[in-house]
Amino acid sequence: MTEDDDQIQVAAVLASMPKPDVPADFVARVNARIDETSGWFGLADFRVWTLRLAPLAAGLALIAVLWPGPSSASRNSSRAASSSVSPASSFSPTSATDWQQDVSADALLAAALTGAPHAR
Repeated sequence: MTEDDDQIQVAAVLASMPKPDVPADFVARVNARIDETSGWFGLADFRVWTLRLAPLAAGLALIAVLWPGPSSASRNSSRAASSSVSPASSFSPTSATDWQQDVSADALLAAALTGAPHAR
C-alpha cells in the first residue's frame, strides 16, 4: 500500500463520519478567547498592519515613480555651477551643490581637518 492509498483511505473514513453538532456561537467564543490571549501582542500583528498599510505603500510608490524629477535645465545649471569651481579651491560643504562638485582629495582632507561648517 502506498502513501497515496493511505491518504485516500483516511479521507474516505473521515468523509463517512457524521458531522459533529457545534453550537451556533462556537466561532464567536473561539475568536473571543483568541483576542483575550493575544492582549497587547495583537497590536503588533504584522499581518494586520501589512494589510492596512499596503494601499498607503502602493500610493507612495506610485507618487515616487510619477513625481517629476529636477528638470534638465536645473541639472545643467548645477553642473555649470559646479564646473566653475576649481578643484584646487577650498571645500566647505554648506549646501547640496557643494557635494556635487569635483573636488580634489587634498581639498577634502583640508576641509575635514579645519572643521568646515556642515549643512544644516
